[in-house]
Amino acid sequence: MAQAGASGAVGSGAADMAADPCQRERGEWDTACLRARYSGAPVDWPRPQIDAGLAWQEMAPAPAAPAPDAVSTLGERLFFDPRLSRKGQVACASCHQPDKAFGDGRPLAIGEDGLMGMRRSQTLLAAPFAPRLFWDGRAASLEQQAAMPIAHPREMNHTLPELVQRLAALPEYAPLFEAAYGRPQPEAAGITRALAAFVRRIRPAPTAFDDFLAGRRNALDDRQLLGLHLFRTKARCMHCHHGPLLTDLGFHNLNLSFFGRRNQDLGRFEFTRDPQDLGTFRTPSLRNVSRGGPWMHNGIMPSLEGIVRMYNLIEAGFPRRGGEGPQPPAPAPSSLLRSLQLTPEEITALAAFLEVL
Repeated sequence: MAQAGASGAVGSGAADMAADPCQRERGEWDTACLRARYSGAPVDWPRPQIDAGLAWQEMAPAPAAPAPDAVSTLGERLFFDPRLSRKGQVACASCHQPDKAFGDGRPLAIGEDGLMGMRRSQTLLAAPFAPRLFWDGRAASLEQQAAMPIAHPREMNHTLPELVQRLAALPEYAPLFEAAYGRPQPEAAGITRALAAFVRRIRPAPTAFDDFLAGRRNALDDRQLLGLHLFRTKARCMHCHHGPLLTDLGFHNLNLSFFGRRNQDLGRFEFTRDPQDLGTFRTPSLRNVSRGGPWMHNGIMPSLEGIVRMYNLIEAGFPRRGGEGPQPPAPAPSSLLRSLQLTPEEITALAAFLEVL
């Protein structure tokens, strides 16, 4: 997802310097002009404004989901079963609910006995395609990712060997394991493989934006269409949110790590110990983003318009604050951040577009 698309798309930076042909002298937007420019297929849309040398992919429908099979059917059953947790209180679906973009609608994840995690439950819409999983990328595969919440003391607080014994004592699972693997006895590797197979079937729910991509040009109203154009141009969203799932699957620092303060979270650095990763978190998919709030890795943003306002103000050079005593170097915010200078009308339009992704 982070590589250039089939069109060999790499940003040139030249578009940033040109006046927008659909904006009048006083700053008003010409809706008829925007309609004309986005009347064709995405390949014919105006090229997004991307910094020179940065790879990107054009917007496109999400890839089709693989057909269900016996392994993913077993995984689906396991995904929704709270008995995977030690006390039977928490299922995978407790934190990854289908109607909430496979998130949970909470600022921070809640595990067994009501224990609260440090981060928001990340939606699973990009998980089938991500080379690294979790906000900090600590898992290298869906199978590895599936095992970690089971064992985490603030999530399911169980062990895979104990879970194998529990499932072996539940008669309803024997035929499911038999169909999936040719033997009725559960095994740890079979559990994580099945959960991973189910997650690989997860796709975004269809939206008005999908209708627009499919050629129904009235699927977006004028405000949402302006939001689409801003997303691709002035608002710089496509530097990190592009391709079918609107994510580069990379890791970026937005200066939300609370460095040196209460609730400090150094992101990917806590896994890699690489100073370049200080304060970086994985770019989430923006598909179905309106269903997946509150937003950001720590759930601190309660509205999409608030997020747009935040991006409108932040930039790469804003002040950083450290704590007392030995500290790693202050995290460097992403060089992609810019002061956007969006007008109130443009902020509203961009938020309206995010609502229909």
